[in-house]
Amino acid sequence: MRIALHLDRARLFRWRRVLADRLAAQGHDVRATFAAVAEPLPVSLTALLDFDRVRARSGPERLSVRIGPGAFDDMLAPPGFAPDLTLDLATSTRIVRLPGRVLRPLYDGSAKDIALFQTLLDGRAPRLELADTDSSNAWAIGLPALERPHHFAMSLDATASRLIEGVVAVVMRIEAGEPAPADGDTGARRRAASQADASMLASIGAFAAHRASRKTARLRDRIANSAAKWHVAWRLVGDDAATAAPGLLSISDFQVLPDDGHRFFADPLVFAHQGARHMFFEELPDAKGYGVIAHAIIGDDGGLGPITTVLDTGRHLSYPFVFARDGDIWMIPESSSAGGVDLYRAAHFPDAWTRETRLLDGLLHDATLFEHGGLIWIAAGSEALQSSTWDGLSLFYAESLKGPWRPHARNPVIVDARFARPAGAPWTSGGALYRPAQDCSGGYGGKISIRRIEELTPETFREATAGAIAFSADSRLLGPHTISRAAGVEAIDVYARRRDVRAFYHPGRHRLS
Repeated sequence: MRIALHLDRARLFRWRRVLADRLAAQGHDVRATFAAVAEPLPVSLTALLDFDRVRARSGPERLSVRIGPGAFDDMLAPPGFAPDLTLDLATSTRIVRLPGRVLRPLYDGSAKDIALFQTLLDGRAPRLELADTDSSNAWAIGLPALERPHHFAMSLDATASRLIEGVVAVVMRIEAGEPAPADGDTGARRRAASQADASMLASIGAFAAHRASRKTARLRDRIANSAAKWHVAWRLVGDDAATAAPGLLSISDFQVLPDDGHRFFADPLVFAHQGARHMFFEELPDAKGYGVIAHAIIGDDGGLGPITTVLDTGRHLSYPFVFARDGDIWMIPESSSAGGVDLYRAAHFPDAWTRETRLLDGLLHDATLFEHGGLIWIAAGSEALQSSTWDGLSLFYAESLKGPWRPHARNPVIVDARFARPAGAPWTSGGALYRPAQDCSGGYGGKISIRRIEELTPETFREATAGAIAFSADSRLLGPHTISRAAGVEAIDVYARRRDVRAFYHPGRHRLS
């Protein structure tokens, strides 16, 4: 397709050039056009961006770096260029009508980029959509996650990454002949969307003040060694059901694995084998600086046996997904630092594991295996460019464990901080398949969303929220961000200060070396 990128000379960021290059790499003829009138960004906003990049020591490859019009000299539209599609990236404070079919990014329903900056200054990400002049509705992209909302430039990097990914995907769908979205409530949301106004300067001041207070609080926690961290907790549930029910949790119902203040524990998984209940989990000692996979046995009385390290590769490991298949016991740990999803076989269960093969290459997180529709599936958190790792879900399928594994046609099938990244093994109840997902909309692993999978094939995916699992708002606890239920045990993790969970520490003795 012939695609015009319509730009404002005074509001150019590197992400626009990256988008152009991505579209060109797909075989499109991409040309740049410029608005007749340039509208410069507020000086206070550009100063904040520059300060953030200097403070973070980020390089010129960041998507939030401002660039000049010369960056598009090699793709200027020739006289008479007639595009099949125009991407309007010039809309700032006013919308100018352009000929032909036009796509415009929407930020919480507003086509004005000032709305993007306003939401980021508020410490949150906007919902991303693409308005299409061929429809009164819009193409959905998703809700990005902001891992460090007090860093404005990094928040813009993360949001722009998902926007680039979404635009490229929508253009591919349009080229394939997919019709524009059917009418829905997007038009109403667009009309009701808040518009940016003269409060930008006040927002920047509030943003800077909030960041300063956070820095002071982090310094205080570091000095007192009282910062919140992840803890593993478990309880007996009295049955063998693998179903986790939605609702509020009370930490008083659980036993908490104690730490010595120089490590944390997270990502528990319960696995029953030969009458014993095994719990695998991540242990991250400060002295190592990376995670290892640890193990302990939960007794009939709910007590925890000795903790031993069962897998240490010298690189970060977490989220040990352990399962039985084809006469063997396997583990897929989170190993994105090694560049892919690796499969381990138990040479001697539970304390000796051999790397069998690599299932998938790429930066994939918390890979979770399940079966559906006669296929084996892997659900994994996925990222794009400089996005967060918290807001994307990609699916892969195969006919046998060792593959070959193929990507779902719509990857990433979800971009949404509320229910993308896996939070444990799916389960079946009443004939329906349910998937626990991390809700990171208020920060990493704030709670779990339970998602009911309503349609899943290699070409389609549809699910809906069926509830949530969380601690009460007044508990001073966040989480869980993973959950596992097997053999009458439910294991979770919780993000809290030690003082808030110490009363529930399991009294047993553990190796903490």
